Amino acid sequence: MPVTPYTGTFGRAELKHLLQRSMFGATNADLAHFAGQSLNQVVDALLTIGPAPAPPVKNYWVLSGGNPNPNGIDPNVAFGSTWVNTPNVVASVDANTGRMSSFMSWRTGLMITQDRTLEEKLVMFWYNHMPIQISVVYNGALWYGYDKLLREHCVGNFRQFMYDVTVDPCMLLYLNGRLNTATAPDENYARELMELFTLGEGSGYTEADVQAASRVLTGWSTREVTDAGAPILPETFFNAAWHDTSNKTFSGFFANTVIQGQNGANGGATELNALLDMIFARQQVSLFICRQLYRFFVHGEIDAATEANVIVPLAELFRNNASSPDQMKIVIKALLTSDHFFSANIRACMVMSPADLIIGLLRKLDAPWPNETTQMEARYKMFLDTFYMCQNCGQALLDPPSVAGWNAYFQEPQFDELWMNSANYAARNFVIQAIIGQGYSTGNDLYQTTSRNLLMKVSLPNVVAQFSDPTDPNTLVSDAAELMFGIPVSQSVRDQLKTSRLLLGQQNDIYWTDAYEIYAANPNTTDQTAQMVPNLLLYLFLDMGKAAETQVH
Repeated sequence: MPVTPYTGTFGRAELKHLLQRSMFGATNADLAHFAGQSLNQVVDALLTIGPAPAPPVKNYWVLSGGNPNPNGIDPNVAFGSTWVNTPNVVASVDANTGRMSSFMSWRTGLMITQDRTLEEKLVMFWYNHMPIQISVVYNGALWYGYDKLLREHCVGNFRQFMYDVTVDPCMLLYLNGRLNTATAPDENYARELMELFTLGEGSGYTEADVQAASRVLTGWSTREVTDAGAPILPETFFNAAWHDTSNKTFSGFFANTVIQGQNGANGGATELNALLDMIFARQQVSLFICRQLYRFFVHGEIDAATEANVIVPLAELFRNNASSPDQMKIVIKALLTSDHFFSANIRACMVMSPADLIIGLLRKLDAPWPNETTQMEARYKMFLDTFYMCQNCGQALLDPPSVAGWNAYFQEPQFDELWMNSANYAARNFVIQAIIGQGYSTGNDLYQTTSRNLLMKVSLPNVVAQFSDPTDPNTLVSDAAELMFGIPVSQSVRDQLKTSRLLLGQQNDIYWTDAYEIYAANPNTTDQTAQMVPNLLLYLFLDMGKAAETQVH
């Protein structure tokens, strides 16, 4: 039974709902770009992943004689050039500290400047599903390689994805795969492979199955130097001498499968493939991954009807396309074009994650960013500031609190409500007001002179200039509410915002219209009322920013 496709009206409201879940915020430009297209056309475009982004570059330095000196750290990489193809050479200061900062800035910037595709949201999904923690793996080259892997597979074949994740250097370091040998088996990765990545906790595998799987996975390791000690880029290798060559017997859950022990250079790959084939033969894999997708893109709670009418048919589609290189794309498209996805109780039912809230707001208000070439250092600094904004609101973008991911995507019964508590709500509102009212500044202590003492602020007059009729305060407030709020608000709320913020208590709309027209014609006007226009807009957007309607999508 296929999942029921959506056949209703696909207008602006439906498009906005789809884009808010598929991207970080739905801007007016995004909505205009897809206006008039069918649901299938939009989803196909969202699932068309472009070429790999340009890699992160060196934006770091150390003080030398009181002055910034890029050559004092990571000297084999020129300032402004990428470091991803250069082995990490430790000089007076570990270059990896700079590389990690560069990576985090770059990754945040990709989310802010994203294309109109699902790529950034999907990469975030996979970071949540198969996470790496910065506190455990603090290595820029490993993180860059893992991010590249997630991008390459984000809409691909899940079985192949799991093979490549299993032998990825970053994952081998994170879950102790590199320490897993025949003489000292380590169960860490084998356990998470079954519990968190493929089958799900309580699906039927046993503790003995985990132990047997850990023996299958022995022998894999990583290195960043040659046998002679020369630095190289991180790589995975298989050491047959460390591999357990005995047969591995699994429980009745796996039909008492015996994986034959293998010798030689290909023994690890052969047994790993046999292990994944055995795991993926269980229907629990398809059900588990489809529930994970649902909880990330739709809603945390899965009731009996949703399980039967959405999860089960999606899982069947997943299994029917087990050999397809576009397996995940096929399943995700079915979910995002389903009747269930556009049902009334699914729209605006989720509290935004900090990433959705903060990055979405920056995109919706068309926040300006320094030039990526002439002001690269300032650009990276502001992206890193955004990273810390999200962290302060409860979501370190690349660093979930555990191997299970962020609590909001698995912890019942609260799910997304966990993004909001008394501390986080205050932090969220503080960040919103900082973005709307204060903007970003760089200060004077940067190496690149063109990046120093910059102030980048949202221009609210520029934002409303794109509205349908900013001279009419009623239309302006309606358009602002459409942009800022996840759900519609009543006419009385819009009237209150208009009167208290744009009219300053006046009752006649002409008060705003005259002032705005004078200001729009000459922002340097000496008319005292017109000079107030930017501040009136500031008050309006600050009020909207702290409203509950801004926090959901």
